[in-house]
Amino acid sequence: MKDKVERIVREFINEKPDRITLKLHWKERKSDIELKFGRNTVVITLLGTISFSQFAAGVLKVYEESYGKLNVVPLSFREEIYKNDKVSLHLYPTGSIGRFDIFINYY
Repeated sequence: MKDKVERIVREFINEKPDRITLKLHWKERKSDIELKFGRNTVVITLLGTISFSQFAAGVLKVYEESYGKLNVVPLSFREEIYKNDKVSLHLYPTGSIGRFDIFINYY
């Protein structure tokens, strides 16, 4: 599933999304990847559930390929920021509701 996440992020990275969200639908065994661009949103639904770690690893890999090495800044047990002088990604998982948000800022 990580490769599917990477493919989706690569397709939209040049449009500079400001948020990428994974939403898990446990009963239906599907996952939504939502990319937000200001007021516009693209939702891609995949069969099967994606683990939070696969989702984060896929997004981070593509951003490092495009923007260079990212340094991690731990915020709390669950939150981390990955950043460099070009971009920052704030990872915020909310596992109890099956949601993982990555907020993105570009410099």
